[in-house]
This record gives sequence, structure tokens and C-alpha cells, in this order.
Amino acid sequence: MTKVFLLFLFILVNIQTFVWSDCLFTWKYDLYVVNYLPSNSAPLKLHCASKNDDLGYHTLANGEDFHWSFCENFFPNTLFFCHLWWGSKQKSFVVFKSKWGAQHLHLYYWVAKSDGIYLSNINSTESLVKKYDWEV
Repeated sequence: MTKVFLLFLFILVNIQTFVWSDCLFTWKYDLYVVNYLPSNSAPLKLHCASKNDDLGYHTLANGEDFHWSFCENFFPNTLFFCHLWWGSKQKSFVVFKSKWGAQHLHLYYWVAKSDGIYLSNINSTESLVKKYDWEV
């Protein structure tokens, strides 16, 4: 009887943990697109979406960011992409793919700079890794 009660208590606590995190049996992710372009330049324009969610078009001034959170699909096939425009330059790329989540990275900072697009998994300019060049 004691083992059954302990098992029930263990299951109940774990279910509560999932409910409190908003994602039942999946992981929650936070994505940011940040404008680190020169302050005297054109604003950053962007459009982000997945198969199921169109996050719309946004315009970011220097230092501003666009942020969204989501729960991964139960079958790990979540994919988000963004298209960024800066003056005559642009770049379209995948910002999240489920298989990346297998690395247990739940925070993605995509940063637009004058020489390209960078990624960091922590909110730090020191850990930025260049991923893409702008296309003209």
C-alpha cells in the first residue's frame, strides 16, 4: 500500500510540474530576434511563422527585440522560420527546428548585426556565433 501511495504521489507531482510549465509532455522554448544594427540605420523588418502560427510582420528599432514562446508539438516536428529585411539586404532562415531542441537548449537569441545574423543560447553578446551573411 505504501509503494502504491508513493508511486501515486510521484506521478501527481510530475504532472503538476508539466502543467505549471504550460507544456504537457513537451518542452517550452523562447525565441528572440534582436536588432543590434547601427542606431543611425534603417529599422529591421521581420516576418516569422511556422506551419501553424503566423506571428506577423514587425519593425524593430535599434536595441528592440521580438519575442515569442511556444510548446513543441507532441510529435517533434516543430519548425519556425523568419525573414529579415534591413534596407536593401535580406535573409530568410530557420530559427527553430525540433531536432535542435534535443540539445536541451530552450532559449534562442537571433541577433541582426550589420555584417550578418548571429545566434546565442544565452542573453550575452559574448557568446554570439555568426550563422548567416546578409543577401543583397
